[in-house]
Amino acid sequence: MVRPSLASAAAFLVACLLAAPLIVSPASRAAAQSTLNDLHKAEAVVEAVWRDLPLGFRRALFIEPDTANGYGVFVARESNVFASGEALVVYAEPVGYGYRPIEGGRYTFGFDVDFLVKRPDGTILAGQENFERLSLTSRERVREFQITLKLTVRGLAPGSYEVVFRTRDIASDKEATMTLPFEMVE
Repeated sequence: MVRPSLASAAAFLVACLLAAPLIVSPASRAAAQSTLNDLHKAEAVVEAVWRDLPLGFRRALFIEPDTANGYGVFVARESNVFASGEALVVYAEPVGYGYRPIEGGRYTFGFDVDFLVKRPDGTILAGQENFERLSLTSRERVREFQITLKLTVRGLAPGSYEVVFRTRDIASDKEATMTLPFEMVE
């Protein structure tokens, strides 16, 4: 007697379920449509609030290198202390950015980013305009967008500093800065 393996039995069950017609009662269908309508109304309210928001950041922090794998998917760095030549990697979640419609019913959005490295007293030690351009094209107005910035700093004496990233929205005239203090050690 041949007994099917658990895997083949599971595969057979899945195939049967996929082949079966979906039976939904009219009441269930109406409830689902009502729920979808409520969702669309709520999304319209969120979109209106989003448009009125100034550009800002829900979260901005140093993370471990190579750990940003999507929105909310990262490993936070436990300290803001860096050695010369070590990469400062920043993860940020922007809010309030715009969307520019493009062909095919799609949208483009993102940022041009400048940076400064300063002493806490405001003395600028380094910087670059248009350091990075981060953008995305989508069929949806995506609000879960994360940016990751990597900057390697060399030649700073041990001490306290700040890195300032100025982000300029590519789809509107909005801009915002994020400032993260950090320490350099030998």
